[in-house]
Order: sequence, then C-alpha cells, then structure tokens
Amino acid sequence: MLYPERASLSILTVVIIMACRPPAASAFVDDMRRTPVVRAVEKVSPSVVNISMQADVPERSSPFSMFEGDPFFDSFFRDFFEHSPRRQNVATSLGSGVIINAQGYVVTNWHVVEKASSLTVTTEDEKTFEARLVGADPQSDLAVLKVAADNPFNPIPLGDSDQLLIGETVIAIGNPFGLSHTVTTGVISALNRSIRTGETVYENFIQTDASINPGNSGGPLLDIHGRLIGINTAIYGRAEGIGFAIPVNTARRIVDELLLHGRVRPAFIGVSVQELTPDLADHLGHSAAGVLVSDVASGSPAARAGVENADIITHIDNHTIKSADGFRRTISGYTPRDTLRLSIVRSKKNLSLSVQAAEFPPRHIEHLISSVLGLTLAQNTPALARRHGLQAAAGVLITDVSRAGTAYAKGLRPGDIILRVHNSDVQSVEELLQEMLQHVYRDSIVLLVQRGRYGYYVTCNF
Repeated sequence: MLYPERASLSILTVVIIMACRPPAASAFVDDMRRTPVVRAVEKVSPSVVNISMQADVPERSSPFSMFEGDPFFDSFFRDFFEHSPRRQNVATSLGSGVIINAQGYVVTNWHVVEKASSLTVTTEDEKTFEARLVGADPQSDLAVLKVAADNPFNPIPLGDSDQLLIGETVIAIGNPFGLSHTVTTGVISALNRSIRTGETVYENFIQTDASINPGNSGGPLLDIHGRLIGINTAIYGRAEGIGFAIPVNTARRIVDELLLHGRVRPAFIGVSVQELTPDLADHLGHSAAGVLVSDVASGSPAARAGVENADIITHIDNHTIKSADGFRRTISGYTPRDTLRLSIVRSKKNLSLSVQAAEFPPRHIEHLISSVLGLTLAQNTPALARRHGLQAAAGVLITDVSRAGTAYAKGLRPGDIILRVHNSDVQSVEELLQEMLQHVYRDSIVLLVQRGRYGYYVTCNF
C-alpha cells in the first residue's frame, strides 16, 4: 500500500527529474550540432567583410563624341566636345574580403575593386566603414584596403597553404549575389592549378568543389580549424562546381610587398631557360619534364648557389616545371628575399640547390630589352620628333631594331614611338623600364605604339 506522503514524494521526484532532463539533453544536442565547420565559421565570421564599390562612368551625350581626339574632326566639332554635357553612371558591385590585422587592413581580389571611385566595407555586425585602396597587384589579382575605426578589428587566423592535403575539408565564406556571409563547404580537389583567362595565366591555385560565385571573390577559404588557407576568386567564368583560391602563403608575400613597398617587386635569380626539346632531352639522357638553363648571369643569386649552364630544372619547390613559360610564371609568384629550392638534373645526377631571390636589377631589364627584344630606346624630344616626322614629343622613341630580336618579327621599326606598356602611359625611358619590370614574367608584354598618325598594339615576349 502506498502511503500519501510517499506518493507525494515520488511524484515530486519524477517532476524534478523530468524538469532537469530537457536542458541537459538540449545542451548535449547543441554540442553535437556544433560541428567543426560550425565552430570554424563562428570563429572567423567577425573577420569576414562585404565590400561594395562605386565606379563613376563618364558618358557624353554629344552625337559627335565618337570623333573626339581626331585632329581632322576636332577643327569642326571642338565646340561640341568642350560644351557637351556629361552624366555619371554609378555602378555598384559586391565582393568579399578578410581582415588580416587589428589595424583594419583588408585583403580582397583586385578585380573586385579595380574600377572603384569609392569603397565601403561592412562587417558581420552590419557596421559600415569607408575604405581606401592601399595597393594592388593585378598579376596575382590581390588588393589591400585600409579601414579606419576607433576600435581594433578581429583579424583572421592564418594557416599554412604549403601543408594542405588533397581531400581535406575546406570552408568558403562570401557574399554571392549580395547574400551576405554565405557558407559553403567542400574538399580540396587539387593543388598548384594554372588558369588562363584571356591573355593572363594565373598560377598555383587551390582547386576546391566548394561553391565559389562572383560575390565570393576576395573572401576566405578556411581549413577545418578556421584558419585562412586561401583567398577565393571567381575569375574563371566557365567553372561549374569548381572553385579556385589563391594560397594564403602567396597572398602573404604579395601583401607584405604592397604594405612595405607599395608595389610587388619581382624576384630575380638570374637564370635564363629554354624549352627542353625531345632531341635535347635525348642527347642529355633525360626522360622527365623540365627546362634547360641557357644562361646564368654573373654574380646572380643562381650563380652563387651553383646553378650552371646546361642544368635541367625539373622543380621549383613543389612546382613541376614543364616549359619556359611555366618557369617564368612560377618565378613570378616569389618576391625578393624568398628562398627557392631548385631540383636540378646535371649529368644525369639529381641535385637540390637553394637560391635566395634578390630584387630585380634595372640593368638586367635594359639587357633583356636590348638582347631579347632587340630594341634601342631614347627619350623622345622635339628635335627627334621633327626628324621622324612626328607631331609631338611624347613617349619613348625606338632608334634601332635588331633583326635578331623578337620585336623585329612583330613589326617594330626605328622611328616608332612606345606610348604605353599594358595600361600605363610612359613618357620617359625610366618610366618604360619600370613598367617593363612590373611585367617581366608575363607571357607577353603589350605595347601601344605610334607610327606617324596611327597607333597600334604589339605583343612582345622576353
């Protein structure tokens, strides 16, 4: 027989037990739901920002604006050109970025901000800040912004992209289609991928099956511990189910150069290479891929490290070298003071040599322009302009073209004027050398050349 007092006590015990169970169970379930991916996202979300930019697009309303700049039409329509109204079309685009230190420096893609007249950064807690462009490197598609604020920011923890494993889980966070802080997951599908977009080849990408759309550009690719291992980029328009990211170790070198020097200085090791043809490979008894060293500059880092003519370079660090273009593109990913490990075959023996890169000497650019392009250059002056029948003393004058150089085959001749290297105008030989230096490892260098009244573009190769 159950006594009333005991029954009341039993009921109270049951009530207490039942009341205590849900919180414990709930906490257990919450802990199970907070997977490594959830914890990684929670950890880095304050370091991920949305970037919006505005670009002023000038547009003339004059029906004669298509003729502006032509000396013949200028004399007839000058009044229309000078007084025709303009209107500004403002285009806004969205991208992503990552905060890399407490002072408010943000890394993103160059193609996200390249046309910006103003930049705005929005943090996870929806605070908005104006940002300014500190520096950019179009060749690597990276840019650094600076955000000013009273309080320090939360920097993202950095990983090591040299230690990545194919198949490991990765997380992408970004702003696709204007949808802020969108998270996707996947695995690393491949490493050291090369991508060609138009005339540009990008090297050493991380490939992932995590979804990366245009608004993800500049956002972080994370490992399972929430460490930054790459900067997402959406430059490859034909990719479906494939994402690419710039390795964080590459980004770190580029960002350091931009912050310290305002530009990315190309690395110099002092080696010229040529294709290893099947005949040459057979003659040298080499069956694997590689490039043949055709010249080692005296006193260069490579010379000091022991690199010799006729060596076959098969790898630079973990990058397999299959062509001269691939060699140049791989070198372009390094900066001065980086140490490169060259895997070399010499007389059928395998060697490993460490080369510490130096800053590219201007005299070597002059040597390449003279010996490879075959050009002799001079500062254009009014006297030279008159001698060659030119209307103005702008740009850099080509005074001689060697038939043995690559420029002669492209049609360049004495009297031609180089006005622009890629997108930069040049008004002196020194400016031209500096621009050439910035593009020394490109597959080709685009020159805007004037001959008489006409201008045309020429692509040359070092």
